[in-house]
Amino acid sequence: MEIKVLDTPELLGQVAAKHAAEELALVIKEKGTARLLVSTGASQFQFFENLRTLPIEWGKIEVFHLDEYIGIDESHKASFVKYLRERFLCSLPSSVKDFTQ
Repeated sequence: MEIKVLDTPELLGQVAAKHAAEELALVIKEKGTARLLVSTGASQFQFFENLRTLPIEWGKIEVFHLDEYIGIDESHKASFVKYLRERFLCSLPSSVKDFTQ
């Protein structure tokens, strides 16, 4: 395991997104498709912002999220599905398989 300490959230988001994009590319090259598990929270803002700008074959990736509150409507302001759609999925090509439904 390699631990990196970075000076700003912006730099952390850039480095994490670059690493994720590289790993996704390796898996796609090896297996033809990849899966990306994403989480929510303010700690992900910079990661998502940077990840969606990188040259990633989104049509070959299934995106999953970690969890949701039981019984909460996805229009509720605390909904993780709402968060992911507004902050990440809406900026990706329509070919991305959205498993938040």
